Amino acid sequence: MIYAEIFVVLVAIYLGLRSGGLGIGLYGGLGLAILTLGFGLPMGSIPVDVMLIIMTVVIAAAVLQAVGGMDLLVRYAEVLMRKNPKYINFIAPMITWLMTIMAGTGFIVFSTLPVIAEVAKESGIRPSRALAGAVVSSQLAIAGSPLSAAMAAMIAVMENNSVTFFQVIAVCLPASFIASMVAAFVASKQGCELQDDEIYLERLKAGLVSSSQSSNTQFVESKGAKLSIGIFLAATVLVVLFAAVPGLKPVYESGKSMSTRDIIIVMMLASSCLMMLAGKIKPDAIVSSSIFRSGMTSIAVIIGIVTLGMTFVDAHLAEIKGSIGDILTEYPMLLSVVLFFTCALLYSQGSTSALIIPLAVSLGIPNWAILASFIAITGIFILPTYPTSLAAMELDTTGSTRAGQYVIDHPFMLPALIGVLVGLAFGFAWAPMIMP
Repeated sequence: MIYAEIFVVLVAIYLGLRSGGLGIGLYGGLGLAILTLGFGLPMGSIPVDVMLIIMTVVIAAAVLQAVGGMDLLVRYAEVLMRKNPKYINFIAPMITWLMTIMAGTGFIVFSTLPVIAEVAKESGIRPSRALAGAVVSSQLAIAGSPLSAAMAAMIAVMENNSVTFFQVIAVCLPASFIASMVAAFVASKQGCELQDDEIYLERLKAGLVSSSQSSNTQFVESKGAKLSIGIFLAATVLVVLFAAVPGLKPVYESGKSMSTRDIIIVMMLASSCLMMLAGKIKPDAIVSSSIFRSGMTSIAVIIGIVTLGMTFVDAHLAEIKGSIGDILTEYPMLLSVVLFFTCALLYSQGSTSALIIPLAVSLGIPNWAILASFIAITGIFILPTYPTSLAAMELDTTGSTRAGQYVIDHPFMLPALIGVLVGLAFGFAWAPMIMP
């Protein structure tokens, strides 16, 4: 019977990935119905805390976009890159890492990719180097952002396992940054120089390479955009302060203090309202933003796929512990392998975290090892089909950002792998010091 249940889970994931977007969650729901109503398995635990955090963070990021704050951030990034074009291979990844840390989603870099590609091309620098570093850094940042869906799942589980918010961030944030900068360095060494690239020369000869797109068009700053950025940054800082310093949290009569989940929810909703008032926008503008749509889609994916996975895991936890529990406890670094390939399968860092982190805790893997392994939740680069990867390849008119003959030999693969490996090395050396 267990093999039939595994078959249902895998088929649901496969069909969901083929459908894409919201379809992943819907096929997960169909598989869930088969497991519960057909095979009689008890309903698995639904990651409600994770979904509440994601929902409120997405709303805040969507308001920032609707007010014009995102466009202004991109403008600042463009100015910085154009002032220092020689260092774009490192400036661009730093910018995308920081923007993702702030917003909690790697999709925020979509608007910066055209600028990165154009500045690199204008400067005679191979665009694939800057683009690969920027795309990989944006996804490695997910493992360090206090507002990401993946981190929301981590915090919700680990705080119930006697791990503080400060300990989580103290390990995951620096591991994320180090991995990103190593990835940027590796990306900066890939491929020949632009002027020696045969495909670029062929495209240039054929007139397929677009001319410089830098123009004199004046950037129009939306009303309230600058203030909205300040509000969003202040809310993010306050979330970190309240969550990291126990003495700042409100304490109730029962003796319990406000949870990190509730702090994030309150701060994000309050800042969203203030940003909306600062920009004088209507709520409909928020709902129609691209960040809101993609964020709410991710919640549907988590409801379907993660609950499907948890239903299977909860029903067979004893067998799972018996088969791999001792191995993972004895060799905790293997958790990083599980995280990496589960993410590659589910194509979602948030869903992977919500599924695997509770399982790791149930199997008795040490807390420090879970935090140290978290940077491996970046297995979406095995194939160059992730949205930000596809966008980078499409926007590079020089043709330097391209998949190789064997599909997996693309410019994102090596930077991501080496970045993750170095991040793991740092994490396994650093985490035991933070959590002795």
